[in-house]
Amino acid sequence: MKKSLILFGILLLFLVCSCEKLGKKEIGGKDLVRVNDGVISIEEFRHLSERQPLESKMRLISEKGLRDFLESYAITREVLYQEASKRGYDKNNEILAKVEDYKRALVIDALLEETLKGKSEVSDREVEKFYKENESRFTEPREVKIRHIVVNSEPVLKEVLKELGKGESFENLASSYNIDRSRVDAGNLGYFRRGQLAPPFAQFEEAAFSLKKKGQISDIVRTPYGYHLIRLEDSRGTALKPFDKVKEEIRFFLQSKKKQEAYLDYIRELKSKSKIVINEKLWAEEEKRDRVPGASEVSPKPQS
Repeated sequence: MKKSLILFGILLLFLVCSCEKLGKKEIGGKDLVRVNDGVISIEEFRHLSERQPLESKMRLISEKGLRDFLESYAITREVLYQEASKRGYDKNNEILAKVEDYKRALVIDALLEETLKGKSEVSDREVEKFYKENESRFTEPREVKIRHIVVNSEPVLKEVLKELGKGESFENLASSYNIDRSRVDAGNLGYFRRGQLAPPFAQFEEAAFSLKKKGQISDIVRTPYGYHLIRLEDSRGTALKPFDKVKEEIRFFLQSKKKQEAYLDYIRELKSKSKIVINEKLWAEEEKRDRVPGASEVSPKPQS
């Protein structure tokens, strides 16, 4: 009897093991692809394909294109991820820190999107009021002639500001410090109109057109190319753009402004409800640390 039970147990164990092996080879349900011990589900595959840019999505319309995407991207991605995990990259502290930063950014974005919903609405009356109170912003074709100083780091910027404070001429500093071609002409950029500069220079343009008097110098403006100080040399043009042509532009500006104000109010509210304690002793030590020149220019945004 005991022998029979032992034989039955061995047979049962063999059948269980056999079923497990068969289960690993078989695939079904919502598992689209099995790669070693990993699985690409149909939901994951659809998510990957839907995240592709429009040009790539057009290639996925055909059966061949979709199959190529499965084999050349989805499966390749899984194979590479498994190999990277085997080598321990999924436990790398630097990578995990980036993942955590990215996760925090996504979570914060979701919170703000929900919290600020509906707080940037702008009425027609507000748009018209802004137009009437800021006609100088919509003169066409108002042009400004400017001169600028541009440097690529905060330490150099501090030197420039120090020299300006001592009475050094704007032109001499532009000739000495500028990192662009305007250096040969003491920072002179000539005349330009609104909208003529590339999108990365939107803040630069706004600062230039906010200057009212000849010789007036702007606050520091940051662009992807460096730190700028702008001086107004001259301005011309007085034609006012019709309201109908600028009302949507105004609406977008006011919506952005309202959203920013709502954001700042929300942050102030959260901070007022939070218990925040700064270790001033540790902070004092941190302030005394030597900094790598240009390190402050590195963007703190998370990398995916």
